[in-house]
Amino acid sequence: FFGIGGSPELCILALPPIPWQQAHKTQAHSGNPSIDPMKFNISALAMAAVLSAGATSTVTLAFAPSSSANHHHPSLAVSSFGRPAFVAQRQYPSDEFILHMVGGGKDEEASKNLNEYKKNISSKRITEASGKSDEKIDVAMKFGGSSIANADRVDHVTKLIKDQIAAGYRPRAVVCSAMGKTTNSLLAAGDFALEGRVNIDAIRTLHMAAIEQFGLPQHVSDEVTALLDECQDMLRGVSLLQELSPKSLDQLVSYGERCSVRIVAARLNQIGVPAQAVDSWDVGIVTDSNFGDAKLLPGYEKTVKDAFSSKIDPNVVAVVTGFIGKDGKGRITTLGRGGSDLSATAIGASCGLDEVQVWKDVVGILT
Repeated sequence: FFGIGGSPELCILALPPIPWQQAHKTQAHSGNPSIDPMKFNISALAMAAVLSAGATSTVTLAFAPSSSANHHHPSLAVSSFGRPAFVAQRQYPSDEFILHMVGGGKDEEASKNLNEYKKNISSKRITEASGKSDEKIDVAMKFGGSSIANADRVDHVTKLIKDQIAAGYRPRAVVCSAMGKTTNSLLAAGDFALEGRVNIDAIRTLHMAAIEQFGLPQHVSDEVTALLDECQDMLRGVSLLQELSPKSLDQLVSYGERCSVRIVAARLNQIGVPAQAVDSWDVGIVTDSNFGDAKLLPGYEKTVKDAFSSKIDPNVVAVVTGFIGKDGKGRITTLGRGGSDLSATAIGASCGLDEVQVWKDVVGILT
């Protein structure tokens, strides 16, 4: 960082934390029991921040993740251009965060900047050194098709949700896509129906296998079976009429999300998390009639907020269909590419939730 000048506009410094085992060896070798790897990392990063950024520059400190259960380290450090750096120090084992300034400006100005910075962060996310908040963090969580691709993935996701609840989050909505490649399979089934062949056996097998693996209640099996039977009947109509309009395609692909939320909600209930499956139009997701790429109608925020206030118990997880909605005439529509992300953020914004979390089953995010 010295190579980019004395007052860089931005300095990014990554310093991998020292594993506890290495720290213990260092202590044993030196005979100095006072070495604390967490304190060492904070001190080294803070010193580097001050050295590289001076009084006015921005510093972003990045902490490498660790796979060791015995390895504790700060989790996040951020700042904005032209302001001092702040380190969000992770407190173990409570997983709370305390903001610390590590450089830049006079004491009075630093305190002012820190207070201003904190105003823009939910009070539920910041714990003052003097105390602790038990307030829940209200969130909307979104899981895509690959995250719930089969029974094993559904099991993983539902247990993850349960763990998040134990960590202090309150999922007001869990938005789900169709399982795996179900949407593609439904579109392919539509093409086959135009050729006179009606077959959704693979789609039926995927969903019923999950229901059987979990041993879900009979009413869940009945609901999913009814949806798949309706889907098959629709495809028979496509085969007879030799017509598959954008309106029909939207209804066809909707069966994927409508089946998946019922399975996810049932599994959550099975592991002790109160949940209910909800079709998006029942919580106010109303769109225009541009089938295949519909837009949310103006004023949807109030409709969604009112629906959650009147229909959904705050302590019950609403497992909501992503990607789909209904127009003013009650016809099913889809929200286009990234529609499930839109569903989650629309619900989060409308209900004034603290966070919208888009969960991925990969180690990085492609931007």
